[in-house]
Amino acid sequence: MNVHEVDDRRAMGYLATKPTIVVTTLHASGIVNAGVFGAYTNLSAEHIGIAVHKESHTYANMRRAGEFVVNVPGADLVKAIAVLADDIPPERSELDEAGLTARPGRQVAAPSIAECVAAVEFRFEQEVPVAGHSFMIGRCVGGWIRKDCLDDDGKINIFAARVFKDFKYPKPLYVLPGEVIEG
Repeated sequence: MNVHEVDDRRAMGYLATKPTIVVTTLHASGIVNAGVFGAYTNLSAEHIGIAVHKESHTYANMRRAGEFVVNVPGADLVKAIAVLADDIPPERSELDEAGLTARPGRQVAAPSIAECVAAVEFRFEQEVPVAGHSFMIGRCVGGWIRKDCLDDDGKINIFAARVFKDFKYPKPLYVLPGEVIEG
């Protein structure tokens, strides 16, 4: 795969459009966990906050391991996203169930997803409880993007990447970028 890798916060540009994301973590056993998320925000040039349910495997793994990877899927992975959203026990890998490939992390032990268009690696820094969820804050330590999806400004090219956004959560209805209106 022809990718552009960075070891710093420039990787945050891959999340600038707020596409639907897949967070990968590792269970204590080393099995890969993957969860689909749409409730997140960039907090600074190097920080992200993600709303994670406190009873999820992703939450437990983020707390225990202190790291996670945010993967940006293209529209070709919508069917795989449906598998990742299922409740799969921790002794089975969501990536295996969805037919996806783990790509070794560069700065963290948790892998990214090779079939995604980009991935950003994070170290967990802070948790803010919010009802049954926690707002999990991480600091970017690097990432990668497919070179054919990188814009001249170092951010993701939303059209080449075919990123999508959840539109009617929890119903699996997604939208692709269409008409662009510049102000």
